[in-house]
Amino acid sequence: MATTANQTRVAATGTQGRSAGFYLSAVIRYGLLTLIALIAFMPFVLSFLGTFKSNIELTSFPPQVLPDQWNWENWVRVWNFSLPSVDGAVMPRWIWNSTWLALVNVATQLFFCSLAGYAFARMRFPGRDAIYAFIIATMAIPGVITLIPGFVFFARLGWINTYWPLIVPNLVTPFGILMLTQFFKSIPKELEEAAYIDGLSRFGSYLRIALPLSRPALITLAILAFQASWNNFTAPLLFLQRPEMMTLTVGMNFFRTQFSNDFSAILVGAMFNAIPVLILFFILNRYFLESASYSGLAGQ
Repeated sequence: MATTANQTRVAATGTQGRSAGFYLSAVIRYGLLTLIALIAFMPFVLSFLGTFKSNIELTSFPPQVLPDQWNWENWVRVWNFSLPSVDGAVMPRWIWNSTWLALVNVATQLFFCSLAGYAFARMRFPGRDAIYAFIIATMAIPGVITLIPGFVFFARLGWINTYWPLIVPNLVTPFGILMLTQFFKSIPKELEEAAYIDGLSRFGSYLRIALPLSRPALITLAILAFQASWNNFTAPLLFLQRPEMMTLTVGMNFFRTQFSNDFSAILVGAMFNAIPVLILFFILNRYFLESASYSGLAGQ
């Protein structure tokens, strides 16, 4: 009994010592991570605070973090920005154009990339590996190379000054096919085989088994597709010529010419462009880790 009691006290002492060391190590790790996050995020914080400053405060030295007077009218002035050739404010219209285009690109990429990825991961057909290798090889082609041929092609179709050149080429992406193919391969085949025995079709297996299990990969692709469409500058600049049809990234060029010396207004316009993507990322960022841990991109 005495030996057992001594062993219990020794074990308790060792556990307490390890617990104290564990918590100390955790505090140090999280403290360093917090410091690094603050340093990385500080430029955005300073830019956001700069939207409420006057131009004199923005250009003063030494710089000040907080404004002496919070100028909320900077946001109202940018929101009501207008062009002579367009009736009403154009900033809400540009934001709307960017938003619905991004949502359309997200929806189409999720649908077509998931179909293609499931076919490459589960179906066997002649030339499957060659087609898959060709699709992945296209990722090495810079997008700039296809701009002029693409412009000539869409001009002959009569699609200049329409949104079709911004939608049709983005219906499917090689990276989306690659990521979803690897993710579908990580799903146990036994689940689908059991569904086939129960009478489920191939498309039913894709719809009811593969898609629900691949939610992390789908959300990751949705975030990347939304960000790519929202930040796309070259294609809207090339294919859209009417100011009311432009997206926010292209419209900011007109905005900068009007407010070339108004730095606070330029910062407000930059916030309108950055905040939606940041909100989306912070809400759904955990799915990035889940997708990497389950898919073949994590080294499986």
